[in-house]
Amino acid sequence: MKMKHLKNLFLAILVLNLVSCSDDDDSNGNGNFDSTDVTALTSAVSNATWRITQFIDDGQDETSDFDGVIFTFNADGSIDVEDGMDAFTGTWTVELDDSDYDDDDDLDELEFEISFSLSNDFDDLSEDWYVIEYSTNRLRLREDDDDDDDDDLLTFEIIQ
Repeated sequence: MKMKHLKNLFLAILVLNLVSCSDDDDSNGNGNFDSTDVTALTSAVSNATWRITQFIDDGQDETSDFDGVIFTFNADGSIDVEDGMDAFTGTWTVELDDSDYDDDDDLDELEFEISFSLSNDFDDLSEDWYVIEYSTNRLRLREDDDDDDDDDLLTFEIIQ
């Protein structure tokens, strides 16, 4: 009988240990953000060069529209964009949003706002995006589309 209890105890410890392990990717993907995430994300994104590795707009994969485009998120809130032929700027901000994004819980969402004044492919990026997860080398965003059931997805990865 003692052996059975010992096995159950061992199994419980093993399960707890596995559940508590992390992958050490410096990301927060649980959607439960706070003010420290605003600072951490702003710091992670600032003054580095990024590229789009996924852009799904209204259910359509439009990632190739941004091949070769380089984004630099400057600490002053501006974005420098170079596409090989042209260069232009936009703006970006990070803030904590406790609005009705997810009516099922009271968790604060992290909002990543991008704004361009040009009417071109980059206009599709001008949104209030919600952060799915972030790290020092990747930023995954989602925009809830009220017009249909397809959420827009945007992923930036740092250029090494």
